[in-house]
Amino acid sequence: MKIGFIGFGEAAYYLALGLKGEGLTGIRACDAMQDHPVRGSLVKDRAAEAGVELMESNQAIAEWADMICNITPAQFAKAALESVMDLLGPDKLFVDLSSSTPKNKAEMAELVKKTGAKYTDATMLGSLPASKHKVQIIACGPGAAEFKEIMDPWGMNIEYNPGAPGTASAIKLVRSIYMKGIEALLLEMLQAADAYGVVDDVVPSICASMDKDPFEVILNRLVTGMAIHCVRRGSEVQGSVEMLQEAGIDSCMSESTVKRHMDLAKYGFADKYAGKKPVWQDIINDIKSGKEA
Repeated sequence: MKIGFIGFGEAAYYLALGLKGEGLTGIRACDAMQDHPVRGSLVKDRAAEAGVELMESNQAIAEWADMICNITPAQFAKAALESVMDLLGPDKLFVDLSSSTPKNKAEMAELVKKTGAKYTDATMLGSLPASKHKVQIIACGPGAAEFKEIMDPWGMNIEYNPGAPGTASAIKLVRSIYMKGIEALLLEMLQAADAYGVVDDVVPSICASMDKDPFEVILNRLVTGMAIHCVRRGSEVQGSVEMLQEAGIDSCMSESTVKRHMDLAKYGFADKYAGKKPVWQDIINDIKSGKEA
């Protein structure tokens, strides 16, 4: 099996480095930056370290490889595919490891289908520097089972998902709403705590609240509590916004929090669930129905 990477940035580098440690050799790659006067040296150094041979073009990779792994940034993923369409066929496996949206992945799957090749929507979850090739990968689409079968013996952690192309991408991007959103919110909170000299009071207090229960219990409590008490809590966070602004700190996350809370008022959750104990699914279904109080 000849494996080629279209794109050799950080993700491809760590995958290749880990696979080299397993004894897999002969990977080839092409990266748009490999001949860049500044960034090109990093690409070449990483390729040498990982035992990867750089080729002159995406087309050269697609013509040579049996399994073509597209690891370009999301905004370039479809163009990368289109650049090699004429070289795909029934003997090729196209594995899309980009962070493209579910819609784009579904569209790319249709393009690959027309060539006779097999398309795999694959998404990486977790830290590549820490896990390298063992990072969790969710894979779906016509080529997913074959991708897993080929790479499992090399120590990769691939989970087959029976969903249509776009499913794996959706899992990653939905997770990112929380994972990246909580990072931004934590930064805003810590800036405020530092500005007002209350870090040693705030951080242990939040830890005490968040460490005592499993995440799913916390998720359920916070979402239902937000819905039922949206107006009061939104007004409270408006005070936080004003405090941040007084300290000269960007309050974008807290401003959005106020809006999100206040937008829930129209559903009348406080009256609907008076004396009841809803779960988060109830709140999501009510919002999805669009029925206002």
